[in-house]
Amino acid sequence: MKQLSLILIALASIAVGVWFGLQGGQPEPAAAKDQYAHLGGDFTLQSDKGPVSLHDFEGKVVALYFGYTRCPDVCITSLSKMAQALKTMTPEERAQIQPIFISIDPERDTPKLASEYARYFYPTAVGLSGSPEQIAEVAKRYLVIYEKVPMKDSAMGYSMDHSSIIYVIGRDGKILALVHHADTAEALVQYLREALGTAAPSAG
Repeated sequence: MKQLSLILIALASIAVGVWFGLQGGQPEPAAAKDQYAHLGGDFTLQSDKGPVSLHDFEGKVVALYFGYTRCPDVCITSLSKMAQALKTMTPEERAQIQPIFISIDPERDTPKLASEYARYFYPTAVGLSGSPEQIAEVAKRYLVIYEKVPMKDSAMGYSMDHSSIIYVIGRDGKILALVHHADTAEALVQYLREALGTAAPSAG
C-alpha cells in the first residue's frame, strides 16, 4: 500500500508538473505573476486561534503546503525541507516569511490538530483546516490533487494520496514559484530569496 501510495503521489505531482510545463515551465520571478495569474488566490480557513486569511500576511512571503497530519512520509519530508530551508536563512529573512500548512483531510484534522502539526516542524508555522467544501475549493484554486484511499485492515481507516508542492507566494499574494517534492531545500531557499529580493545575483 505504501509503495502504491508513493507511486500515485508521484504521478499526481508529475501531472501537475506536466500541466505547468505545457504552460511554459517554471518562469523567472519577473514573469511568474503572469504565468501563475490564474492559480491560487485568497482564502479564509480556521486555525486554533480563529480565522486566518492569506491576505493577513500581505507584505510577507508565504511558503504554502497542502497535506495531512497522518501522512506517513511525503508531508514529513516536505515540511522538514521547508523547516530546513528557513533555518539556513538569516533572522531578517525568516521574519519576512510565513509558512502555512493546509490540511486536505478535514474529517480528521481539526484546526487545533493542523496547527499543532504545523508548529511541530517550525514554531511560527500556521496550520489550517475547514469544512470539506472549503478545502476542496481552496485545493481547486491551487490545482492540488488529492483523494481518499480506504485501508481495510488498518486502524487509520483511510489515507490520503495527494500532490506534493510548496507554493512560494509573493508579498502581494501572487504565486511566484512551485517547489516540487523532488526539489531540494537549497532550491526552496533560492526561490524564497528571489521572492524577498535578497537572492545573490546570478553569475555571468
